[in-house]
Amino acid sequence: MSSTSFSYFQSEDRLLVVVQPGDHKLWLTRRLTCSIVGDIARLFASQVPGDGIPGAGNEDERIALEHRMAMDGEDFDGSDPHQRPLQFSDNAPARPGDDDILLCTGLDAQLGRDYASLSFVCGDKTLNLRQSRPGFHRFLRTLLLCADKADWQLPAIPPWLTQSLLGELLANLPPLDESGEQDQP
Repeated sequence: MSSTSFSYFQSEDRLLVVVQPGDHKLWLTRRLTCSIVGDIARLFASQVPGDGIPGAGNEDERIALEHRMAMDGEDFDGSDPHQRPLQFSDNAPARPGDDDILLCTGLDAQLGRDYASLSFVCGDKTLNLRQSRPGFHRFLRTLLLCADKADWQLPAIPPWLTQSLLGELLANLPPLDESGEQDQP
């Protein structure tokens, strides 16, 4: 299982992307981030399964549902302690030496009904990142959250990627006891 972490470095105005295993490090610019969460996310949505299935809804409904399911971690095996949907930290790692970090200058994407693959072009090197569809949903959402934290204000983000999941989370909370009575032991 691979993991990807993102850190924003204001002095560079870039995101540091670290892919494990392998400790691959690359800088991702605002322009390339915009391309990933905009253009590539739209192409990814066009590959959402369910076209032609009665009652499956239109493409926008299907991608929004798939995104919610991915963010809920419905593809994870609950018995595997190594699978965790998303983890966030406010503690940025120490900036590694510039020799360790490649500048991403281009992208190539291959998208299918059950996977997404990004190839980050860094000079004469290419870093390939292949993920399941749920994994790519989480990658896109985390990348967008980091871009928002950097205050990049990226344009033309697909609505399903920006939808708030907080309302659904709050809707599942148990109702408050309005009687004012406290539980007795």
